[in-house]
Amino acid sequence: MFKNASRDQAAAVEELQQNETPSAREFGADDLLYLISKFLQIGGNVLLIQGPPGVGKTTLALELLQRAQATRLGHAEIPPARLYVPSRGSPYKLRKHFPWIQNISDPYSKKISNNDSDSSAEIRVSDADDVFNKVLTLKRSKLRGLMVIDSWEGALRNTSEDGRRMIESAILSDPDDNRVGVVLVSEGGRVGDLPNLVDGIVTLSSSEVDGRRLRTIVLNKLRGVKVKSDRALFSLDKGKFNLLAETKFDSDASAKPSIMSPVPHTQTSFSTGSRDLDVMLKGGIRKGSSILVDVNNTVPTIGVRLLLRIIVANFVNQGGSSFIVPFSTVSSDNVAKSLGPLVGDDTLNKRVRIAEYNQDLPRKKWRVQLNGKVMDDFTLFGNIWKELGTVSSSIILAVDFDKIVQIYGDDLMLPGLSNMGARIRDAGAVTLAVASGLNKIRDAFLKTADYYLKVESINDTTVIYGVKPFTNVHGVEFAFDMGYPSLKLTEIV
Repeated sequence: MFKNASRDQAAAVEELQQNETPSAREFGADDLLYLISKFLQIGGNVLLIQGPPGVGKTTLALELLQRAQATRLGHAEIPPARLYVPSRGSPYKLRKHFPWIQNISDPYSKKISNNDSDSSAEIRVSDADDVFNKVLTLKRSKLRGLMVIDSWEGALRNTSEDGRRMIESAILSDPDDNRVGVVLVSEGGRVGDLPNLVDGIVTLSSSEVDGRRLRTIVLNKLRGVKVKSDRALFSLDKGKFNLLAETKFDSDASAKPSIMSPVPHTQTSFSTGSRDLDVMLKGGIRKGSSILVDVNNTVPTIGVRLLLRIIVANFVNQGGSSFIVPFSTVSSDNVAKSLGPLVGDDTLNKRVRIAEYNQDLPRKKWRVQLNGKVMDDFTLFGNIWKELGTVSSSIILAVDFDKIVQIYGDDLMLPGLSNMGARIRDAGAVTLAVASGLNKIRDAFLKTADYYLKVESINDTTVIYGVKPFTNVHGVEFAFDMGYPSLKLTEIV
């Protein structure tokens, strides 16, 4: 499985495989980076990082250097040997481009490190001359370590064919006591048979969705390692390699449900309940505005329901009211059951109203039983809206357009609807509409919508981005550690 594997290497492989079992894998968004880091702890393993210029190869290589593990001897730890060999740039430029790196030292300079004291977290930077001897010296040190050669083409720039073979031999040879992993960064130039010889290959790429950047990491090969998912999205925000989470929707059963702590509104805007989403929307949702959320059919319904639950609960917990028309596959009971613990039963009964078209369900104070007849339901809605206005100065209407079309058809274009929309806006209320398909109601609403968001699922990561206002793609991550759902966004830059 691994070339010339010694007993130590076999033990490392076994440890890696054990750590990959479901009971030990608690790394969430970090799964791929965790697997790659563990893979490089197995002495002699060589990883090739490839991709076009500017895609994030150097950032990933430096992240892997930061993660290099110390050698444990009894109760003591020996810091890992970490060597970065660039074919271009200097420690000064590295610190400038990657300010998160705190300790970089150049063994050929007298004083470059930010920290004059000896640091176990230090990354040493060496010039690209004589790569052959650097590799052999580090491998013969018998210390656990990681060496990055950035880039492979640069290291071979002035070498002959014989020189290239010597360097390949030094990197790919595996003495029994070798505890050093090697990372080669390549832009696809002079690599020859290297992809066939290395133990692992990672490819980084950049693409677009609606004119916005997407960054993807793919594990093409990781010899000896079982990989659950071979690709993920990532961001280079703040010069860090940020792997986006595979979006999870299940709450922690051990977390005790509690009233949601609201994110405060401002004088001009309502908060969404997520500070990250507020920033994406340039300060939250302006009072008296409307917002359309287009949901791709790749997104699990529960993901959008969680997003709406956070927004509505944050609104209601600051004295607001809400009228909700649920998704076509969700009953009013289900909405009340999920929203109730976040706002409290008293608040649910007083300031929340949920539409229901099943006439056989028992009456509840929060339930509004509609009969599917346009004029009757339109009149009842108007009365309920006035009722909510007497108990709250602000109201949010959360409506699923797919449900409206299912009940009333696609030709529901009454003049009264436009008048009602104008009254909602004039009252400073918010209309939050969700649609997963094209229909006339959605199209008409979009013409006057103040905000327009799109939600998709890519590589098991839910992403959201703004068309109005224009924003980058953001990865969606839900957390439940406080007893209620919270939303974190990671911008792809």
